[in-house]
Amino acid sequence: MTSPYFAYIEDFQLITVMVPLSYRDDIQFAFRIESESESIECELKHHQKIGDERQYILSFQGHVLLNETYYVVDDQNTKTPLKSGKIVRTPLFDDLFYYDGPLGIDYTPKATTFRVWSPIAKKMNLRLYNVTEEVIPMTYQNQGVWEVKVPQDLDGVSYDFTAFVNQLETTFIDPYGIASTANGEKSVVIDLGKTYKFKHPKPEFSGYLTDAVIYEVSVRDLTYMLLEGEKSTFKGFTQTGIKTKIGAPAGFDYLKSLGITHIQLLPIFDFEGVNEKDRFKLYNWGYNPSQYNVPEGSFSSDVNDPYARINELKAMIDILHQEGFRVIMDVVYNHVYEIHTFPFEQIIPGYAFRVDDRGMMTNSSGCNNDLATERQMIRQFIIDSVTYWVKEYNIDGFRFDLMGLIDVTTMNRVSQTLDGINKTLLLYGEGWKMPTPLPESQMAHMDNPNVLFKIGFFNDGFRETIKGATFIPKALGFMSGGKLEPHNVMHAILGSTLNHRFKYPSQSLNYIECHDNYTVADKLKIALPDLDQGLRHQMQELGTAVVLLSQGVPFIHAGQEFFREKTGVENSYNASDDVNHINWDLVDDHQAAIKRFKFLINLRKGEPLFRLKTLAQIKKHTSLSFTRLGSVIYRLENDEVSYVILFKSKAGEEKVELASTYQIIFDTTEVSTNQVSSFIQSDAITCLIAMKKKEL
Repeated sequence: MTSPYFAYIEDFQLITVMVPLSYRDDIQFAFRIESESESIECELKHHQKIGDERQYILSFQGHVLLNETYYVVDDQNTKTPLKSGKIVRTPLFDDLFYYDGPLGIDYTPKATTFRVWSPIAKKMNLRLYNVTEEVIPMTYQNQGVWEVKVPQDLDGVSYDFTAFVNQLETTFIDPYGIASTANGEKSVVIDLGKTYKFKHPKPEFSGYLTDAVIYEVSVRDLTYMLLEGEKSTFKGFTQTGIKTKIGAPAGFDYLKSLGITHIQLLPIFDFEGVNEKDRFKLYNWGYNPSQYNVPEGSFSSDVNDPYARINELKAMIDILHQEGFRVIMDVVYNHVYEIHTFPFEQIIPGYAFRVDDRGMMTNSSGCNNDLATERQMIRQFIIDSVTYWVKEYNIDGFRFDLMGLIDVTTMNRVSQTLDGINKTLLLYGEGWKMPTPLPESQMAHMDNPNVLFKIGFFNDGFRETIKGATFIPKALGFMSGGKLEPHNVMHAILGSTLNHRFKYPSQSLNYIECHDNYTVADKLKIALPDLDQGLRHQMQELGTAVVLLSQGVPFIHAGQEFFREKTGVENSYNASDDVNHINWDLVDDHQAAIKRFKFLINLRKGEPLFRLKTLAQIKKHTSLSFTRLGSVIYRLENDEVSYVILFKSKAGEEKVELASTYQIIFDTTEVSTNQVSSFIQSDAITCLIAMKKKEL
């Protein structure tokens, strides 16, 4: 119906009416609410002119059923539909309509039940696309849930929904959908019992983050240069037998040779920014969430087969487990790609996104929206989503994008939920403190002591100290000879626990490179363009060595160990495959550096001193001092062994006396390796490790 004015229910006993002055410029004092079964008188609390409208604030005594149609009627008996307004963001609304039961589809060969949560929809229909389109009305149950049971075998049938919300009919896909047609046009009913069955157990792992060596890689980037038909796919990711030009292992075989424990995959959920039907036309990292519980179709061998992407991802994870890798999934629950096609916004406008004190949507994420994770059904959706990936896809942990924008309660409940499923699952994320309407004390940033200790954070302090300021391209860090306060270097190497940034070293993800920002090789080229490339590589090897040997959790970006570049592109999220792909020719050029990288990984994995778990252990077993050149002397010791490590970031002769005779087991220049000496010395930029086993 067309009405000359508008009315919104803002709270359970409060209504706002907006009357254009072109309809009525006088003041009205009598309004009422009507439905088919009752009429409720309203009391005028306040009115004011706002621009070319007059606003009325009305209170009433009664109860409006949000899934039924009501009208506001003025003193001339002109009526307007009562639409939902701010009521969807009230605490009482969240409490009344919180629902933790099943949503989405419940399939059996005999029948499929469909459930959608939308407390304010007036009606809802299921649309099935079988031989012909079939529209089936759904029934409102309780707590905002609409449901219908279809007594047919719907395996493989696509579907969507229509809902009548705020006087508009909207079409949407299943927010809890688990399978999809190409580009997310329709949801699809599938029988999960027919999908790939895991054959291999998870690799053994302690569950302590400090015992992990995490390697970040993109499904698309890994094999783009190596394969043809199956390049940049789930199937291609685990293809073996691929060699570089000199016959070195490439692709999956290369990953197997490194000794890493965890592979962190850039987004593998269904995302926007790539046309699944023409997947190489555009490039995107994937931080554009579309369907949270559906694998990305552009990584599938057949985007038109909804089973293919599911089976191929499961098979890939199973093979990774078989070969000793655990799998971390990069997830993006802080924003969505497109507000107006996000199902929650279509079926309950104003609920899913964070707003400021003026009611305007916030943009702390930089993506034009911020998910309101503090609302109970968005929180429940996130918990249900990670639980689904763990139980259905055997995922071993999650990296949360912009985790600092997610509220503490949600992250702690995610952590507790995952811990209840499997105590060896890992959880960490970007804990940046970012402006958002919620108080800082309620956000899961790294400076909030209320965040559970089992959740890790990317340590930007470590990154800035060792690499140099990320957003100042020419800034130098410790590894490149920059002028730094020694205590900053000390805190970085010792897990940022002595300065109480973190309670435990397991909370500190130590890194100098990830998919974001310049690669280290590109940054050094910008900062030191006249320096010999060999010296820049020495600096980068030193930085990588600091990552692998420091207390905390080492995080490596794929190709960092062989000086990966992105042609100087700082933010390559949509740059092209030519910029983002892994250049396997660099592996041939840097075999010696890769060998040293593997040595450090194996040293860390085999020596508990590099994986201390508490501040007390760090104080007991480590010490750190500086030389006249600003080099770091890092000592680790227990009853069995003693290590002296020299992190030397400047050229110039330097000699460090040792208390007794040690064996030099590592030198990035390989000049001193395997020597036995009572001192360590070098005139190069290097990491040098001396070890002595103690007599028992």
